[in-house]
Order: sequence, then structure tokens, then C-alpha cells
Amino acid sequence: MLLKNTIFFGLILTSFTISEEVLADDMAAFDPLTDGDFGGLSLQDDIPVALTAARLKQPRAEVPASITVIEAKQIEAWGVRTIPDLMRFVPGVFVGHGDDQNNRAIAYHASSPNIMRRLQVLVDGRSVFKAGIADVVWDDIPVAMEDIQRVEVVRGPNAASYGANAFLGVINIVTKHPADTQGTNIRFRKGNQGVEDSLVSYSGSVNDDAYRLTLQQNADNGFDGRNSSNGEDDWRDSRRHSFASVYYDHRISDQTQLNWEAAYKYGNTDIRQNDFDVGYPDQMTRQGFVMGKLIHEFSQDHFSHLQAYWQSDRRTQEASSCSSTISFDPVLLAEYRANPEWTKFVALALPSIYADSNSDTQTLAAANSLVGGIATNSLTPEQVEQLIEDNLGETYTLQQSDLDVAAVAFGNAYNGSDFSQLGQLACGANDFNVSEDRYDVEWQDTVQWTPQLRTVSGISYRRDSVDSATYFKGAVHNDTYRVFANGEWRALTHLVFNVGGMYENEDSNASAFSPRLAANLLLTQQQSLRLVYSQAVRSPDLLEKKPNYSVVVRGLTDNYLNLDDGIFFMNQVPGTRDLDHEKITSVELGYYGKLPELNLELDVKVYKDSLSQLISNTIALNSVYIASDTKMDVKGVDWQLNWQFNRNNWLWWSGAYVDANVRLGDTTRLNAKETDRLAKVERRLSAEWSNNVSWHHDGNNWGSTLTYFWHSSYNDFDNTEPYYRRFEANLTKTWSAKGYKPEVGLFWHHLVDDSRLVYPDQVYSVNDIYSFRAGITF
Repeated sequence: MLLKNTIFFGLILTSFTISEEVLADDMAAFDPLTDGDFGGLSLQDDIPVALTAARLKQPRAEVPASITVIEAKQIEAWGVRTIPDLMRFVPGVFVGHGDDQNNRAIAYHASSPNIMRRLQVLVDGRSVFKAGIADVVWDDIPVAMEDIQRVEVVRGPNAASYGANAFLGVINIVTKHPADTQGTNIRFRKGNQGVEDSLVSYSGSVNDDAYRLTLQQNADNGFDGRNSSNGEDDWRDSRRHSFASVYYDHRISDQTQLNWEAAYKYGNTDIRQNDFDVGYPDQMTRQGFVMGKLIHEFSQDHFSHLQAYWQSDRRTQEASSCSSTISFDPVLLAEYRANPEWTKFVALALPSIYADSNSDTQTLAAANSLVGGIATNSLTPEQVEQLIEDNLGETYTLQQSDLDVAAVAFGNAYNGSDFSQLGQLACGANDFNVSEDRYDVEWQDTVQWTPQLRTVSGISYRRDSVDSATYFKGAVHNDTYRVFANGEWRALTHLVFNVGGMYENEDSNASAFSPRLAANLLLTQQQSLRLVYSQAVRSPDLLEKKPNYSVVVRGLTDNYLNLDDGIFFMNQVPGTRDLDHEKITSVELGYYGKLPELNLELDVKVYKDSLSQLISNTIALNSVYIASDTKMDVKGVDWQLNWQFNRNNWLWWSGAYVDANVRLGDTTRLNAKETDRLAKVERRLSAEWSNNVSWHHDGNNWGSTLTYFWHSSYNDFDNTEPYYRRFEANLTKTWSAKGYKPEVGLFWHHLVDDSRLVYPDQVYSVNDIYSFRAGITF
């Protein structure tokens, strides 16, 4: 199938082959871009440009990467509520949901859905990755869809420009300049599934300065769960989030301007209970940031900017939990790290037999014989293994040291006559509170040295710090120093090279260099072939690399250990992991073309990515064994087409074919179930084939957009759920009267299939989800 797509790709290129004379005529009128931070584009206005890939403003035909650009008009036409919903329109990008912290997951081609760590996400140049426990929490990004000017998605490794977290690509969100949003904008949305959004935004100016203030609140009830029906909700994953943001642009002189942005955000995210919770461990979040950017134009050919920001994240997550008293016995802490499966049997499985009033006499007798034999040192490891296998059907590999630890724990539970206290529960309060801060300073310099050569280079310093009693036993930090450069060289009239790289030095991981080499062969001024070779890394975050992770349960109820506060036996300590950078080597051959006579824009990419040292294990309290040894080869084709076939209608078509092959590393410490899960996790979010087609009609003060999503071989590990299909429709109507512009709208999406999104409970009990909108601009 890949071969068929490659042939199709070759036919497309052949159809656009042109003569050298035409090429020379086109390029004779071409002036290279000369600026990096400001306007002044010397090309015709209809030539698309991109800003993100090389940190340079470049015509799309010269960009050294595959890139998708979504403009404000498309965001408005699609009517999406969130950035993850917008990413569904990007070829090769899959949107799902993690199964732990109620956060949406976005993957490019293939990646674990549990934590989103492999895509860099920027808002006006600020990375929104969490500082210490690297992740992107989409609800915590204080940006309104109405304030977005464009979103550029670099589809492929881009650590050469943005560092380690730009492993699979970059999502760069660029907001509108306040000068372009003058006036007041009020919006309200209400729908089923608990959707209730509101927005108030005001932009004004003072002399040559412009500013914008935005207030927004978003809420929805999430999925319904597999046991619900008729719109009922039995799956606790709702969210309520609000923020206030300000953007101020101050022109100091004709050559210098200062932009600064700030925001404060708060919210509540429902988190489902785990096996030990007696309450709901919901998250209360408080975030804020302040960012300033000073831009100076030394000359027409030389620009620089100095950017600095501070962002803070305070997450409060508290709950009440119950577990067996023996699970808080201090003697089990070290044993868990030595033999985790055996320790879980001692601390959880055996106590459950004593706690269960329905346990039969034979089972209790077997448990008493086993516990008594271990406590009195009358059983050998081999005898214990055989007793467990005969009576419970489970297999363990034990040493005498394992029995010695269990003997102490069982002895502590002995009441003088029997071991019934093993069934005792102890309850108390625990938390997963985290405070994270980031300080980041970056200087960037852009120079046009000659008409054929320009460069962008810079340095940056970042401090990520995190304070958590649960995850780190206090405060830890990581300092990162970066040096980057990219050179664009017009070697021939029709041949452009981009060469760049970034060197990173940080406290917690080894130094790394990420290079990129790209060549763009210009067939015409707006058509090109590109060949890109790039390498990138992803640095393990502080929780992956240096965990000091345990749960302290405070205010325990009466227990035979006489503990007021207890440490749950599952734990992780520093020095137990030796993780390397995740690595990727990517090669792509692409075609980009804009055909003005057809108002058509086309991008096709054929690629092969080799990924190694992947950390595929879930980073959780019970994940004792974490390794960076998974390998994955991904190859396939991406395509996107944007066709304005007349003044009132445009068509968007994007899709991908993804062939991912996962090869596990050492699985000797994993059981069969864990090995099977690990083999699936990197492909769980991906479809082999994906398409979305969207048609928009712009009428007289009204608009309609129809979209169809189709994924095949999606989440198809047991051949029972091969498809994910849905329709979307967005209708709008506006009026204009005496400077006021009221608007109403209807958004509806229909799920064709009843299949889950990723995990079994991530389903809706209704197939039709809708919302109504109303607003006014003046």
C-alpha cells in the first residue's frame, strides 16, 4: 500500500514538471525575504508564508519541513471549542484521551496516549509544557480560540529549532495582534454533555499602543462511560476552567517595540477514583504567567529579540484513601523495590482474603497455613511457591530474604491467637499536590548577510523547578542551556538549503545535539520538492529520571501498627532509573505547491522515522520498572489539500497512512499482561488510515461547514473496532447594524460508530452532540 501511495505521489510531481525557461522567468521576479521578526514581506500577498520551522519567515515552498497552517478563518468556519479539536484537521495527528489524569492526548503518527510529552507546544513563543513533570494540559492553556490568528504545526522532528521536546513536531499558536481586534467581542455557547462556554474580550489603543483583555470560561462533562445510557454520565471526567489574559503592545521607537502578555487561570478537573480512594481526587489548578518580548531592528537586514517569561503552576489534588494496615508496614518499602509482585501479594492479595466476609473456609485455612508457616520460618521458598500455585493458581519466584521480610510483617499483624488483623483497613488523607515554576530567557538574532544567505541564531537559559512532597520529597530543579542556529542559503536560483541545529546542556540529562539538513528544489516560485533529514531527542523529565515518589496517608484510623501517618508500600526512590534520551532519525521527501490559477494548495509527504530508546512504560506509582529501550519504525504518507474553488466555497482534505512497527526491549521483568500492554501502547492512539474532508460555504452573512472524519484500523488490536467515523456541521448567521455585529450559530457532530475513543469508558451514550452559540461584536 505504501508503494501505491509513492507511485501516486510521483505522478503528482510529474504533472507539475515545468521547463527551465518558465522556471527562470518565475525566479527572475523573486526577491528573498529579508526580515525575521517584522513584516515587510517583499513577495506578492497571495504567497503563503510560515514562521515556525526554521524561526524564519519563509515562503511555504522554501520551508525545510512539512507544515500545516490553520488560519483564523478556518478556526471560525469549523466552530471547534478547543485546540485538541482543531488538531483533528492536521494530517497524521490523532486526538485521544489519557486514562489517568483526565487530559486529552495528541500524537503525531504514533505515541502513547497517557502523557503528551513528544510534541512541543508554543503560544506566542512561550512553551506551555509543565516545568517539572513534562506534559501539556490543554485545559491549562489560557488562550481563546477567538484570539488565535493562526496555528502552525510542524509535522516532524524540530529539535534543531526548539529543543528536546520538539521530538515529533511543534504546535505553534500565534495570537492576534490587539491592533487587529479593536472593539468588544462577547460570545456564549450552550450544549448537551454539559457544554457551557462564555467569552468577553475588549481591545483598545492608547496613542501608538494597543492592548487586549480577554475573560473566558469553559465547561463540559466529558465522556459518559460504558455503563451509561440516554445521556447519563457515570464517568467522572468533567472540567470547569476560567482565565483572564492581557496582551499589550508598546512601540518604543520606529526601530523598537515591546510586547508583554500575562494571564491568570484557575479551574477544576474531575478525576476518577482508583482502587484505594474513598473520595474523589479532583484537581484544583491555579496558573499564571508573565512574558515580555523586546524587538529591535538594527537595519533592514538585521533584527533581534530578547524574550523572557515566568510561569507558575499550582495543582492541588487531595483525597481520602483506605488500604490494608499491612500495606503501611515500613518493612515492605524496600521489599517492593526488590520483588514488587510478591510484595503486592503480601500487602494486598492476602489481606483481601481476611477482609472478605465471603471467603470460604478452605481458602481461609490455606491462607492461615501459608501465613503461619512464613511467620514461624517453617516453610522454604520452594514450598511457599508450590502452596500459592496449588491454592491460588499464581506463580512467584522467591528467595529466603523475601520470606524473612514477610515474616516480620505477618508477625506485626499477629494478635496473640491468629492473623485475622491482616484484614484490617486503615484510612486517612493523602495528596498529589504539585507546585511548578519555569524561568526562561532567550535572545535571538536574525541577519540577512547577502541576497543568498541569512541566518538566525540564539541562546537561551531555562530553569524548571518543582516542589512536591509526594513526587520528590521536596523541591528539585533542572537548568537547561541552549545554543541554536539555522542558515538559509540560496545556492542556486532554484535550490535552497537550510542547515541548522541546537546544542542543549542540562543538569538532569546528558548533553545533546539535534541537527537538521534540508534542500528545497523550486520547480516554480510556489512549487518545490523538499528533502529533509533531521535528528531529535526528548529528555526524560524529573519524575522519569529522578523520582522520589511515595504516598503518605495522614491521620490514619486505628490500626495495629499504631501509626498516625503511614507510607503506602509502593514507592520509587532516586537512583533506581538510568534512562537515556529518546531518539528519532527522520527522513522525508515532500512536495508543496500552490497553483494560483486553480486557487489550490497541496502538500504531500513520504517519510520514514526510526525511533529508539523510547520510554513506553506508564509513569505511575506502581511502575517499578521503567526502561528506555523500546524501538519503533514508522513510515507512510501524509497529504493535505486546501482548495478555494470559487469565491464562496473552499475544501480542506487531509489524511495519512501510518505503518508503525514496535519492537520491545527487555521484558524479562514484566509479566505476560504487562508485555502485551506495552506492545500496544505506542500504537493505541493511531489509525492506519485517516482522512478528514471539510467543505465550507460562505453565503451572504451566513456560513456552513460540513466535515467528515474517517479512521480505519483505528485502535484495532482485536479486530472488533476497526473504524472511527463522525460527521460535523457548523452553521453561522451574522447581521450588521450601526456598528454592531450580532451572530448566532449551531454546531453538531454525529458519531457514526459506537466504538470507544481509546479506552473502554471513553464513550458517549448518545451519538449526537450539539451546541448553540450567540455573540456580538462592536
